[in-house]
Parts: sequence; structure tokens; C-alpha cells
Amino acid sequence: MSPPPRARRPASPRKPPRQQRSRETVRAILEAAARIFEERGVEEATTDRIAEHAGVSIGSLYQYFPGKEAILATLARCHLLAGWEALAPALAALDAAPPPAAALPPLVRALVSFHEGRARLHRTLFVEGALDPELVRVLAAARAEACARIVRWLAARPEIDVPDPALSARLLFDAALALVHGFALDPSAGGTPADREREIVRLLTGYLSPAPSAAR
Repeated sequence: MSPPPRARRPASPRKPPRQQRSRETVRAILEAAARIFEERGVEEATTDRIAEHAGVSIGSLYQYFPGKEAILATLARCHLLAGWEALAPALAALDAAPPPAAALPPLVRALVSFHEGRARLHRTLFVEGALDPELVRVLAAARAEACARIVRWLAARPEIDVPDPALSARLLFDAALALVHGFALDPSAGGTPADREREIVRLLTGYLSPAPSAAR
């Protein structure tokens, strides 16, 4: 769920799998590709190697994907959908207007847990690989939806006084994403996932806390 460094021409699957056997074949191809991308990177992940690891013929792979970039694009879409599903409950909980101490930890926890799961794959998809324009639009729409929910939450909490809720929502969301991505892409940065979650929440809570002069 990170902003892409660059865009590329669209890369789409040849046809969607409609039967159970076809879906299983595509699932095997995608999982094999994900493992190879994680272990070897984009350059060494050839379609021949992916087909071999998936246990399918190269002809079967080409029935569904015209090449490696189409597999990358499909994995990125699946990864983005999984990330949104992980974050959705915490975003939906904002509709009840909980205080920051109750609202922020689930949001950050969802982001940390998701990105810690397959950090190397995330790096391959969103750093080493370039995203197709359609996925760039999907990423932008997901961010806009998340920020809209945060804006409504900010407006519902009287103790949170920010001059521009839309700007503050974007700052909160992008700051959380940037910090989580940074730790996921560089595990040597220090701290356990729980430590990182706690400190990110502390930072965001501080941003929303009233300035000392305003509190008096």
C-alpha cells in the first residue's frame, strides 16, 4: 500500500480463471512467483522458473499471463486488496468516533502486522517493480477513502483541534504508512514489531494533542 516510485505500461492477465481447476492453476503460479520474487528478486524470476516451481507447463502459464510483468501486476493487486482488508475494520471503527487512544492503536497495528508478514514481497512489488497505471489509480482511491474516514473521525472528536482536517488526515495516514514501510523494508532499523507499533502510535497521538499554550 505504498506510493509507487514510477509507473509502467499496463500489464494484465490474458484471461480470468473461471473453473476451479483454472483458479487452482493461477493460485499456484502466483504463489510460486511470490516465493521466487522474495528469494531472488525481479530480475531472476523468469517465467520458466515460475512455471517449474508452480508445477505447471510454460504453456499453461502463458494461457493466463502474457509475461512476468502481468504476474507482478496481479500480485500487486492481490497484495493491495489484502492490505485494504486488513485495514478496513480499524477504519470502520472510526465511525463510532473513539478517542485517539482507542482509535490509533488498531490502525497502526493493522498496518504493522500486514507489512511484517511478507516484507520482502512488499519490497519487490512496490520498490523493485514499477506499478501499472491502473494500480496507481487504485492506490490513490484507497488512500482517498481512508483519509475521508479519518476526516470524519477528526470532526467528531471535540478535543482534537486541527485547522485543516483534510490536511491532518493525509498527514496521519501518510506518516503511519511511511513509518511502517520504512521498518518493514529495513528490519535492521531496530525494535520489535510491538515496539514500532507503540512508538508510531505515540508519535501520532502527540501530533493530535493540543499544544501546551492551547491547553491552558
